Amino acid sequence: MTRRIIAGFLLVLSALLLMLVVPLGIVLSRQEDENFDAGVQSTARALASASEEHLGDFGDTTDQGPLNLKVSAADGVVVLDPAGNVVARAGRAVPTAAIQTANSGAAPRISGYITVRAQVASATGQDLGSVVLIRDDANLWSRLHRLWAVLAGAGVAALAVGAVVAVALARWIQRPLQALRAGAERIGEGRLDTRIGTVPGPPELRALTAAFDDMTQRIAGLLDAQQVMTTDVSHQLRTPLSALRLRLELLAQDVPAHLTDDLRDCLAEVARLNRLVDGLLAVARAEAVVATREPVDLADVAAERVQAWAPVAAERGVTLRCEQVPARTLLTTGHLEQVLDNLIANALDALAAGGSVLVGVRCDGERVLLSVVDDGPGMSAEHRARAFDRFSGETARPGHSGLGLAIVGRLVGVDRGQINLVETPGGGLTALLSFPASHVPDGPSRPALLRPA
Repeated sequence: MTRRIIAGFLLVLSALLLMLVVPLGIVLSRQEDENFDAGVQSTARALASASEEHLGDFGDTTDQGPLNLKVSAADGVVVLDPAGNVVARAGRAVPTAAIQTANSGAAPRISGYITVRAQVASATGQDLGSVVLIRDDANLWSRLHRLWAVLAGAGVAALAVGAVVAVALARWIQRPLQALRAGAERIGEGRLDTRIGTVPGPPELRALTAAFDDMTQRIAGLLDAQQVMTTDVSHQLRTPLSALRLRLELLAQDVPAHLTDDLRDCLAEVARLNRLVDGLLAVARAEAVVATREPVDLADVAAERVQAWAPVAAERGVTLRCEQVPARTLLTTGHLEQVLDNLIANALDALAAGGSVLVGVRCDGERVLLSVVDDGPGMSAEHRARAFDRFSGETARPGHSGLGLAIVGRLVGVDRGQINLVETPGGGLTALLSFPASHVPDGPSRPALLRPA
């Protein structure tokens, strides 16, 4: 943005300078040229007047005294009789071509000289001859060159001043925008206590930063209240649920046989409520965390979690394996482990004996990819679209709290990753995760979905 502001400012300034300096230079050049011509004409008339005295009164055409007194080093002059013969000369040599040009009345400038012819006549109007004066126009061109050099220097100086002003203007405009961007990135990382404060800049942008701070403060207050309420409710529910479960387990020892199934269903519902409370607490912790990302190799974490879940998979008769290549990215410590635990647990719960789960890690250009593929019953397109919404998973996976995938989506988003659920070719569900490679600068945190390949 700074470059565009500076370039635009200099472009407009250059156009204005061209519109002013070039016409001014042309006008001044014409004025210099006219002054030069007028000077030559004046000198020629003076020489003609001086020659008239000698040609008319004395007829002594060899007297060059007055001529020498009036001719400068840049001039050359010849005095012609009425027949066009040279009767006197002074100063630098006058080319024959110049004399012929002057006598013919053609263009007065040839070969770097300006040529002027002045008629010499007596007081009674008798033609006594003429005076041809040539003057070197090197002085004229020298003055014109200095004139254009001064104008060009003034233009360059104006551009330099304009560049300094443009840089200052661009920084003045961009400073609050940079503060807004930095603040938005910090808030995206979960630092809701971020405030921009007063930043020098245009009044409109200062008002925008003030509005941003107000918005951030309100959002932070709402989220704090929500997290506090979620945490308090979850903790308050734990005690009565534990007491209820204990009483039901004690009651199960004396309950008649025909009520055993009902009591078992009650214990199952209590267990589901406990999982729901645990899920709410996990969501509250995930939303309250301030991400501090560190380099992590997805392959190492994936292999570790597969090994940890291998006994559970073997007990259920499910094949769990891992295919990985080194793939480093930046993640918050513990997030990837929790994500993999939730995805692997969901896959194992969905599979019957004989099923298989494959955890894969690979690199794709500037991103690292993680996939958890199962060949179970899968999930409908409608359920996949709402899978990362809280409690939406209950309808898709009976027995689950509906918060597992919501936690996964939140953790992946905090670490600037993307996640999507697609149908496994041949049947089943595939979770695709993508993170920027550790050497690639990433943008602000956002829980975007990964498009299926």
